[in-house]
Amino acid sequence: MRDVFFREIVLSAPPDVAGRECVAMAMLGCSTEVAFYRVGVDSAWTLLDTKLEFSMGSIVHCQDKFLAIDCTGEISVCSSNAAGATLTATLLPSLSPPAGLCHRSYLESNGKLHIVGAMVSMFHETQSFTYSSAIYKCNLHDRTPEWSRMRDIGDQTLFVSKHFNESFSGTSASKYKENKIYMSEPLYGNPYDLIHRLEIIDIATGASKVKPVQEKMQGSEALVIP
Repeated sequence: MRDVFFREIVLSAPPDVAGRECVAMAMLGCSTEVAFYRVGVDSAWTLLDTKLEFSMGSIVHCQDKFLAIDCTGEISVCSSNAAGATLTATLLPSLSPPAGLCHRSYLESNGKLHIVGAMVSMFHETQSFTYSSAIYKCNLHDRTPEWSRMRDIGDQTLFVSKHFNESFSGTSASKYKENKIYMSEPLYGNPYDLIHRLEIIDIATGASKVKPVQEKMQGSEALVIP
């Protein structure tokens, strides 16, 4: 159902905060359109053409704007000029994904757009490859936005998966390591890999440690065993 109808729904703000408008934006399956809904205002979803060429892979709310990002990394900015106005979409052609990066996930952290991806080099003679992870950030308010690679995010810890992206200070969760990315999804973003894995990425070096997770069902409970 996720691939056919709504693949992802992103909120602009918590819907129960008084005085703040909450807009929900839905990414449709295999489409360049999005659907948005103003909570407490609209009675139905409204479709919006993002003007992207390829179907979307992610939606991120960053700096009071919705960013519709297609499978190639092209970005369309969905925003309105006035409160309560209908959203419009504007392509951001000047911001292409970093060269050589196979992007995996996008997220907002500290008011900036971040991209997590992998640098993969193939060696056909030996049928082998090298793999390292990388994270880049971009400030959309810059006159000419561009990606810059990050080697240190301080005491931050990023949590990334196919359907959930978040970050918070590592000091507030002592069991998690700082300057790391915890990525929960099939390895290398392969949607056909049915084995769930937790990949822990060292941002300073780009090195990854992979921990497979096995699930056993006992009655109505699931035991997750790293």
